Amino acid sequence: MSDLRDTDNDWKRVAKDDPFWGVLSRDQFRKESMSDERLAEFMATGERFIGDIFGLVKAHVVKDFAPKRALDFGCGVGRLLVPIARRVREAVGVDVAPAMLELAAKHVAAARLGNVTLQTSDDALSNVDGPFDFVNCYIVLQHIPPERGYGLIDAMIERLAIGGVASLQVTYAKSRSFWKYEEPRARYYRRDGRGIIDMVDSGWKAPEGTINMYDYDLNQVMAQIALAAGHPVITLPTTDDDHLGVHFVFQRAR
Repeated sequence: MSDLRDTDNDWKRVAKDDPFWGVLSRDQFRKESMSDERLAEFMATGERFIGDIFGLVKAHVVKDFAPKRALDFGCGVGRLLVPIARRVREAVGVDVAPAMLELAAKHVAAARLGNVTLQTSDDALSNVDGPFDFVNCYIVLQHIPPERGYGLIDAMIERLAIGGVASLQVTYAKSRSFWKYEEPRARYYRRDGRGIIDMVDSGWKAPEGTINMYDYDLNQVMAQIALAAGHPVITLPTTDDDHLGVHFVFQRAR
């Protein structure tokens, strides 16, 4: 039973209905709760995150890390793109949702940054020309079906310069409490050893605009990274609302 959902349409809907909550699912960032103070709080989370990543890279990967050109895949409203742009000569932000890009452009302008290019994205990154010294993709791939996401990982690595650094995050498991959201998919299911197989497709689909979470095969992701990475490959655990993930930080060596 295939679940290759068109998540692009979901995110275009989220971008219009609740863009900040779509990026960080916290009640204070709901559309009706946003204010100048909340926006400043929201953007500050991005500055702290990018500051931490750059510090981590300098401490453990590239001592004199000073990227000139950077890509932020799934840039959303610019939460991470803006602090990245403050640290590089040229930054490129890509997103599938035009409404997200419109907000990102406003935040880039508010930060008085003239070194940012915004592009619509697709699975081939056909609008994005490398190479980049820094590629970032955080809490984005988890919302894209792995069948598409593995190809995007390859596309991002291909655009990373030799010696450049990647920051990529995926989720790989979730709490059993989320099983209730799977229940409508099929009338019956059976166990095959420790696996569960759906039987008799119900035809049910989550409404457009639903934020879906997808589990990636870490063996597959690690194999893709191993083809390009040197040492070390930093693996940082992520846990967001009972979704387990890994944030990979590595330098491309080949």
